[in-house]
Amino acid sequence: MNIYTIYSGSHKEMFRLLRDSLSVCKDYTLYARPATQHSKTGDYDEDDFVLAIKDKLEFILEILDRENEPFLFTDVDIYVFRDFIKDLKSRLNGYDFVVQYEKRLFGFLDTVCAGFIYMKPNKEVRKMYEWILKHIEKLKDDQNGINRYKLSHRTNYNFLPKEYYQINYDNSDKVWNGENIKPSVNPFIFHYHWTIGYENKMKLLEMVKKQVCVN
Repeated sequence: MNIYTIYSGSHKEMFRLLRDSLSVCKDYTLYARPATQHSKTGDYDEDDFVLAIKDKLEFILEILDRENEPFLFTDVDIYVFRDFIKDLKSRLNGYDFVVQYEKRLFGFLDTVCAGFIYMKPNKEVRKMYEWILKHIEKLKDDQNGINRYKLSHRTNYNFLPKEYYQINYDNSDKVWNGENIKPSVNPFIFHYHWTIGYENKMKLLEMVKKQVCVN
């Protein structure tokens, strides 16, 4: 499996953690693209954050042009606990892409998280990403883009199980602010968002790492 990611200077340490944690996996090749540091910290919704999202979208479209086999695109704030390659490959049958669940809006609308997506390089996926890039100034980020796109376009996708873990699965979709959270699953990976700022991301990751190692 080919795995792709993109990172700016503010995210070098997160990239190192991703790269090193992937060593538990077999049968993959990691391709990483250094990117321009558009904003001061790279935090979500900071000034010029949308420029970083444009870089990501353009990179994904390049990959879609050259890949012939399904591939994984991941953000760098992912830590790997167990080899997920075989499991992830088994999840794509019949779908254009598989993705982490984010949360439910308005009591009925299930939304996706755009930070870890295993996808086929086909015309349907390319059409989606082209649409998101075209409207990114209004959408602000790719996650909002996918969720908006799937409301009005044919979108053949499925959610990954909770072993592709985020803390909101166990804290009722609350932004993390230091409280102790114990994962309810044995995770393949941990996507350490649902908090604000680099320092909190690192603290959140360490908390979950300790919980997983204890169990």
